[in-house]
Amino acid sequence: MKVLVYGSGGRDHCLADKYGDSQHVEKVYFVPGNPGVNYTPKGKRGLIERVPIRDFREVADFCVEKGVDLVDVGSENPLEEGLIDLLHERGIRAVGPRKEFVKIESDRAFTDDLLTEIGVAKPEYRVFDDPQEALRYVRNIGYQVVVKANGLAAGKGAIVCDDVEDAEAAIEQIMVKKIFGESGNRVVIEERKYGTEISFFTYLDGSHVLPLKMFAQDYKPAFDPDDEEAIRQFGGNLNTGGTGCYCPHKLVTPWLVNRIIKEIVNPTVNAIYNRLGWEYKGVLYFGLNLDPYNNLEVFEINVRHGDPEWEVLARKLSSDLFEIATAVVEGRLDTVKQAWNKQYYVDVIAMEGRSKASRGWNKGYPGRYGKGHRIKGLDKIDRGIAIYFAGVDEHPEKGLVTYGGRVLHVVAGDPTLEGARKKAYDNIQRIVFEDHNNNNTNCMRYRKTIGL
Repeated sequence: MKVLVYGSGGRDHCLADKYGDSQHVEKVYFVPGNPGVNYTPKGKRGLIERVPIRDFREVADFCVEKGVDLVDVGSENPLEEGLIDLLHERGIRAVGPRKEFVKIESDRAFTDDLLTEIGVAKPEYRVFDDPQEALRYVRNIGYQVVVKANGLAAGKGAIVCDDVEDAEAAIEQIMVKKIFGESGNRVVIEERKYGTEISFFTYLDGSHVLPLKMFAQDYKPAFDPDDEEAIRQFGGNLNTGGTGCYCPHKLVTPWLVNRIIKEIVNPTVNAIYNRLGWEYKGVLYFGLNLDPYNNLEVFEINVRHGDPEWEVLARKLSSDLFEIATAVVEGRLDTVKQAWNKQYYVDVIAMEGRSKASRGWNKGYPGRYGKGHRIKGLDKIDRGIAIYFAGVDEHPEKGLVTYGGRVLHVVAGDPTLEGARKKAYDNIQRIVFEDHNNNNTNCMRYRKTIGL
């Protein structure tokens, strides 16, 4: 079989890699992909081939020309832009929800209202279109909040606030300065909760649901809590896209998995199929919080796998991904058996750190970061360690170079969590991002506390 994965980040590379493990798959096209895949074993032997086209119609034409049997769309933006709808029009089998259904991620207010109507627990919230009304609200409620852009924001649209001043600044950033673009025209202001975050994933096939009975711990802050450089450079800790992950989550038990399915997944999926009447086929991701009193609440629902959660779950999953995906498109998830190996997995993300600019300095991710830094040391990575590429490009002389803020994932497995941590950190230390403006010193940085 031939599979096409549409996307270009670490999650998409990981999807392509996992399909490449299937006994049924002879070729994976990674579209538009990134050049990092050419530096991996599967890329070198042609099992995964990067095809740098972006136009959806060209993608559909390519699928017909090459006889692609299945397409998996890994990210929310192409889903919202209607790639699945176009593929269906051309008779191409694809995993992912249609454009209309993406609103369960792209319209937080719609989803929060739906969950409230069906009795699924979530934090108290209010929706605002007017920044002045939002400001009056946060000045009066008296408790801590999270301010969220209502639309898509590449997984970064929520600002966690410690006090009223933080909330006022968040409203200014999202609604007035529009740091997330048009997604900030409306905000959801939600009660801030304390506890443990759980990323829980399910597959839907239009009739059935397959909850993945394994979950991961994502690390959102950009820096470690005691990182003095971060405090000096940025004035404190910042929440960004994920900076690391481990699996299995310390809270994974049959009891908690059953609770999540009974209290959260089943009512939500029932509402999607029967109340909304959606023939939803693809991934549904529940971002959950378990508080110190064992209350389980939803703080977000997304229409794709998490990043970096998928990078560890895919390594943990023993089942054939192509068989799961085929069951999704054929409406027979009730026949699928899932299996998990006994390893622990840790993903540490290598990010752009402080680097010298042509004038002055780049602070590094999540602030302004440099690009074009040569990536060295990949040939020193131990056998069995997975490298998934995200923010990379190829230079005619330097070879593989950095291009984004989060550059690559180093994923290690071991029978113990501590062993997986040690392998991940031993290997990430062998990788160098050469700062060409600063005597080729290493400008890579990464969090040191993933999995602790």
